[in-house]
Amino acid sequence: MSKLLLPLLLLSLTASAQPAALRSEEWAEHPALHTVDARYSKEPAVILLDRRRVEYVDNPDNTVSAYRTLHRIVHINDDHGIEYFNKIYLGVTDSSSIVDVRARSIFPNGKIIAIDKKNIKSIQEEDGNRYNIFAMEGLEKGCEVEYTYTFLEDISFFGRETMQTIFPTLDAQFDLLAPPRLIFQMKGYNCNVSVSDTTLNGKRTFSTRLLDIPGAEKEKYSTYDANLQRIEFRLSYNTSNDKEHVRLNTWSLLAQHTHDRYETFTEKEQKTAGELIEANGWSKLPTPQAKIIAVENWLKEHISTRKDIDMDKADKLEWIIKNKIASHQGLMRLFCALYQGLGIDHEIVLAASREESVIDKNFENWNNAGSILLYFPATKKFLAPTLPQLRYPWIDPWWGAADGLFCKTTTIGSYSTALATIKRIPLEDYTQSYGRLDATLRLNASLDTVLTDMAESFGGYNALGPRTDFILSNQEERQAVIKDIARQCTNSETITSSKIEGNDFASYSDNKPVVIRVSIKAEGLLESAGNKLLVKVGMIIGPQVEMYQEKARQFPMDIAFPHTLERDIDFIIPEGYTVKNPGDAAIHHEFSADGNIAAGFTSTYTLEGSHLKIHVLEQYRLPTYPLSAYEDFKKVINASADFNKITFILEKAK
Repeated sequence: MSKLLLPLLLLSLTASAQPAALRSEEWAEHPALHTVDARYSKEPAVILLDRRRVEYVDNPDNTVSAYRTLHRIVHINDDHGIEYFNKIYLGVTDSSSIVDVRARSIFPNGKIIAIDKKNIKSIQEEDGNRYNIFAMEGLEKGCEVEYTYTFLEDISFFGRETMQTIFPTLDAQFDLLAPPRLIFQMKGYNCNVSVSDTTLNGKRTFSTRLLDIPGAEKEKYSTYDANLQRIEFRLSYNTSNDKEHVRLNTWSLLAQHTHDRYETFTEKEQKTAGELIEANGWSKLPTPQAKIIAVENWLKEHISTRKDIDMDKADKLEWIIKNKIASHQGLMRLFCALYQGLGIDHEIVLAASREESVIDKNFENWNNAGSILLYFPATKKFLAPTLPQLRYPWIDPWWGAADGLFCKTTTIGSYSTALATIKRIPLEDYTQSYGRLDATLRLNASLDTVLTDMAESFGGYNALGPRTDFILSNQEERQAVIKDIARQCTNSETITSSKIEGNDFASYSDNKPVVIRVSIKAEGLLESAGNKLLVKVGMIIGPQVEMYQEKARQFPMDIAFPHTLERDIDFIIPEGYTVKNPGDAAIHHEFSADGNIAAGFTSTYTLEGSHLKIHVLEQYRLPTYPLSAYEDFKKVINASADFNKITFILEKAK
């Protein structure tokens, strides 16, 4: 959950630096190796035990702290398992918050090597993040690694525990401990859980357990994290002060908090917004959509924002306008103030990334509502205020094709609040996101080079990457991108001319395409074989994904957004030659869902004199495909890879 939306609970959320009567983790004095079933012998490693605990404790100063414990025992089978577990990454960046840590290796010969917690190192990885790790040295096949650690974590009354990993887990346990007055709820996703609720020694314990969780490898076209078995939890009731029947942290309450934070302004702030509207003449624009677009373009061109900006004044409208910098919260408030001032009906929408989680109507995990949008009922379109590279109506596609929390403002007398509704966030129609290639290929006079003229157009979500790359890069970087395109499509970097069109953010709202025009001398598309010429026509569409896997598919297929890819290729046959195998360019794989085309790849050709013209239409009309459609989906994906391999054989005409 965004820090901007932290819940207001009937509890003080300040953390204490000292643990108070924490539950001790079991640590066998004389550990022995476990007997692992032979069916796991080909797995790199097997997690024998994965026990996790979140413990809330009352402190003497009437605050509440939260501590997290992880305890794992892992059996190592091969070198890959050794490589994976020879370094243990602790799930904490600040070593001062670690309360307890223990680790040891148990070897087949009975030897035990305990790790001194003084050997914990803090390192900064290539991703820029800092981690606490300790090394498990001397691991060998057949040994076991056991480690546990407890640390003080930032307080939150929502959470998500992903219990499934790439390795099989035989026994996964999750306990949540709290003062007796606090009642938590748990829910399993991609798994069924049974939760026990007991009270012992002044602590309420909510427990669940999963057995024999299969390992899950990452698969192409899958939302890996969202598909893993996980347990989510939330604080639902506080029995103190006779409030045991009042459900806490509902979607309705979150909508109210969201409204108060972003849609409530002082008279001075309203005046500031009005002056900005007047200065830019936005109220004179003819349509609501024109006003929406104009405000967004101005704010994203003039106001810089970052998620980590935490200045005291970075959410104050007057300061933001003067200094041209804002926190995400401040920028969102400015958007809302301006649209209010223009009389543009809008609703704040809180979304989850479907790569990771969901907004569940029946289980209010506020942590999942970490992304923020604006919705305009009059146009039924969305806007992503905090994403500077996007423009109305384009949003992060992973935030769409899923449910979101719509916060609709309502006013009763002088009181204003928001009503909560869980609804679908639709993506733009598949026809609006596209990639289009128009290419002409002809051989030069000496028949040793393919002269290639190509224009690649990108629209909708397909345009996001190219448009951002070209706008934010310098001339040298742009030329490097064009060279990369030439290399991937023709196996050559000999560019004779190039041009980029539509590389501005303002074009996005009208869905004007980004167009890359490039002419290439492509020696790499041509080979000789005796008196035959081999022309790699299929390479012109660029590298394509292939879907093959040894193990059975586990997860449904997900793509970022529905789209089409259309290619028109005009191959001019040199005089005195014929194409022996034009039929290789005819490929067709297509499947339907609910009576409509779901996805397909169709390539056809016609021969018009010396012009062999190929038309390719690849389409994915849905964002998600069920596991039952895997074989059909795979055929469509692989059809494009097969096309990429097409090589025309040219023979001298008889």
